[in-house]
Amino acid sequence: MKKKIVVTKTPLRISFFGGGTDIAFFYKKYNGDVLSTTINKYIYVTVKEHGNIFNQTYRLNYSTSERKKKLSMIKNDIIRECLKIVKIRRPIYISTVGDVPNSSGLGSSSSFAIGLLKALHKFESKKISKKDLAELACKVEINILKNYIGKQDQYAAAYGGLNHFSFKKNSKIIIKKKNSHISFLKFLFKNSLLLYTGVTRNASDILKSQKKRESLKKLKLIKKLCNEFLKIKKNNLNLKIFCDFINNSWKIKSKLSNKTSNKKIDKIFNLCKKNGAQGLKLLGAGGGGFFFLIINEKEKKLFKKNLIKYKFLDLEYEPYGSRVIYQE
Repeated sequence: MKKKIVVTKTPLRISFFGGGTDIAFFYKKYNGDVLSTTINKYIYVTVKEHGNIFNQTYRLNYSTSERKKKLSMIKNDIIRECLKIVKIRRPIYISTVGDVPNSSGLGSSSSFAIGLLKALHKFESKKISKKDLAELACKVEINILKNYIGKQDQYAAAYGGLNHFSFKKNSKIIIKKKNSHISFLKFLFKNSLLLYTGVTRNASDILKSQKKRESLKKLKLIKKLCNEFLKIKKNNLNLKIFCDFINNSWKIKSKLSNKTSNKKIDKIFNLCKKNGAQGLKLLGAGGGGFFFLIINEKEKKLFKKNLIKYKFLDLEYEPYGSRVIYQE
């Protein structure tokens, strides 16, 4: 039976190592590797049957509002293309709200695509696997909309948890759950913060600026760093080692293009280091969004006080991918 209303909850993610190697430009030649985890920050999507009494077929609420009679008139690219793919034939209301601003380095656009596709399938009583859900979101964002992005965000949002994603030259994706490292991850998050730079940016534009021959060498180093970290046994892993890897990761990443960092980003980075951050990297493509920083749990309060002009988020591990939390 088709549903009248469906609500999904889809997690955002933090990419620790390997970001950028999940783009076809790189993995089609060298294979790619990414280590990422989902966190307790979410995108919520509501899909509801829209009554005939309204003078529009599609009513959409996100950062703006749309009321359209025809599918082709919808301005939101992801909503329009997802509706086409799932073949929705009845009037529909769609709304979305997130825990963080869009375009801030936590994979929000892909989480939205995953959450919407999952809601639409449930709305039409259609089953879809995690793998198919991730691939369908990639099809929408990469193949149809031609966004120059990777595949890690869609897979993280669909599967959830701490994962090592291997992107192969033949386009096969291997997913390895890193459950043995979850106890360390929970400890890490107790000693971590997200700092919002106040700047949103277009990830696709920044990633395009990294599509050049000289970037390949740095992306190879980023991949190598990811694989070196994955070789560390859980009993040998500690906060200092993790900080060393995070700092090296940002050192390489910040030089991928002149759009990855800027004077404002550098200023925040130096301020955080000065006030006790042991590990620090800008999340996502760069250029703005959130800094992931590692600081002793006992020093968090003073750290926030010293950087009072900035906004912070505490973190927790999220083991689940996108899921339906309400339906009728």
